[in-house]
Amino acid sequence: MSATGIRQTALALPAAQLGQPRWHLTTPLLEMLGLVFIAFLVLALFGLRSLLRAGRRPHLAGQIERYGPQAAGAAALPADRDGKIASTAVDLMRQVLSSTSSEPRLARRLDHAGVSRLPAEWALLGLCVCAGMAAVVTVVVGNVFAGVVIGMLLGCLVMRLVLSTKISRRRSAFDEQLPTVLQLVAGSLQTGLSLSQALDSVVREDAQPASGEFARALGEVRLGVDLDAALDGVADRLNSADLRWVIMAIRIQRETGGNLAEVLRSTVATMRERAYLRRQVRSLSAEGRLSAYVLLAMPIVVGGWLMYSSPSYMHPLFSTVFGVTLLIIAAVLVVIGGFWMRNVINVEV
Repeated sequence: MSATGIRQTALALPAAQLGQPRWHLTTPLLEMLGLVFIAFLVLALFGLRSLLRAGRRPHLAGQIERYGPQAAGAAALPADRDGKIASTAVDLMRQVLSSTSSEPRLARRLDHAGVSRLPAEWALLGLCVCAGMAAVVTVVVGNVFAGVVIGMLLGCLVMRLVLSTKISRRRSAFDEQLPTVLQLVAGSLQTGLSLSQALDSVVREDAQPASGEFARALGEVRLGVDLDAALDGVADRLNSADLRWVIMAIRIQRETGGNLAEVLRSTVATMRERAYLRRQVRSLSAEGRLSAYVLLAMPIVVGGWLMYSSPSYMHPLFSTVFGVTLLIIAAVLVVIGGFWMRNVINVEV
């Protein structure tokens, strides 16, 4: 067959037989996604710079500023340092959070996590993460609707998971430090110091997060708050049942008298026994946790492999309404299964 005949035969073949590219994205869509991604990337850089600069303040100084006259002008600092774009974005996000009444709850979670950020800054950073993930997922799956929905859900999940992980790690670190802290307090009381002076010696040890939390409690005491109420605030922020028992013991000792140092030593011994039992239970439940991780990761890994190896097979799952509906239902079921398995393998001690 001549070259002319081969060329005519190739032109006569349908487009599907010539080999279509794996991803079908038009040039205007790519340009729009690129502009959106660049815009949110610029906002994220401005937000990250303001967040990093804000994080350079000492933690104790940042906590005390909430009760002083500098708190009113703190919101104007990003405008002087980072320009009008960052300050405008933060102000708009603050208005959105105020209109939805979610700012106090987010501020409380940031406080529990030990993050010295404004709620508007954290929400703006989360919005940038959601936009970036939406752009990436849209390019991968080739469907704008599915990419935006999945990307926004992933971004919200990542930001919430980061904050929850910080809170959990901070509380675990405090629970591990509490027996040592109480041992130091008991020793200080036995040498003749008062309880406030003993807690001040804990602050000078600079073992975070215990040092920062007790420093905040002592700062509240100097402002006129009762020591028991200040310690209750520490227990509530860190959700520490052991500290609540200690506060109860301190109150009983104040009412009835007795040797507080011996009470604290007995409490420390009980805490260490419970910690030993907790570690033993965790080691025995390791197999169940591993099974839960495998079951949760299997749908994601298998779906990613099929998307890479056979995109035409997975394309209807993202390009049709029925496929997107099935994908959302599957994601909801995976989340429900994750919470269920978490409750099964978690044993309270």
